[in-house]
Amino acid sequence: TPTTTQPRASAVSNTATATTTQHHPTLQIPPCPTTPWKTNENLQGKCPGDLKPYKEAPTLSACAASCCANPDCIAWQYRQDVKCLQGKDIRLGQEKDGPAAWCSDHPPHRWQGQYIKPHGDKHKGIDEKDLRTSACSEKTWNPNEEIGQCFGLGDVKKVASGSAKECMMACCEDEKCGAWQWNKELGCFYGGGMHSCQGEGDPIKFEPFIGRRKHLDSRQYKDKHGKPWQMAMS
Repeated sequence: TPTTTQPRASAVSNTATATTTQHHPTLQIPPCPTTPWKTNENLQGKCPGDLKPYKEAPTLSACAASCCANPDCIAWQYRQDVKCLQGKDIRLGQEKDGPAAWCSDHPPHRWQGQYIKPHGDKHKGIDEKDLRTSACSEKTWNPNEEIGQCFGLGDVKKVASGSAKECMMACCEDEKCGAWQWNKELGCFYGGGMHSCQGEGDPIKFEPFIGRRKHLDSRQYKDKHGKPWQMAMS
């Protein structure tokens, strides 16, 4: 959370034109004349732990305006259940240059997925071998154990993206794999473990966020191949 005292939202100039949001066309996002918002993108996906609640901004417009007015705030998001979230610079989607903090460029999706190794209190007292045996069997697996997006699984595994079952089997064939997730649109992801799982069945957890970040001249916004990366706006 930004630590400096933030000016009131009214400190933002009204001379520029406010923009409407993709999913909520009646909502106006105040412009940021001093450090303009990066164009043609919306921080609609989850930012696992990198943006923090800012309770002094109870509305979307106040969230945007207060971030604009605060030099320490680079990115913000708003959704009705969590209200205003703000923080420093983040990478988005496939960007590789910039800070470690990262946000998904996809809105929250319903997923299928499961741990195949014990994870904290969730599997307290469960034998690791028994859990893996159960989770890797078509008769006893539970692909709906984690329906909200989890993080930490790395890049998409395209060769195992045909179905949830295919993803599970690929994970189970890898002795280092501890968890997997699959989504029809995004594919298969698996790795040693996952964290910050979202959702828990609450419908609003699968609604997109609305958010922006300031364009920084120090950033190149490039992907792992060194090419400029731009969010695909649907």
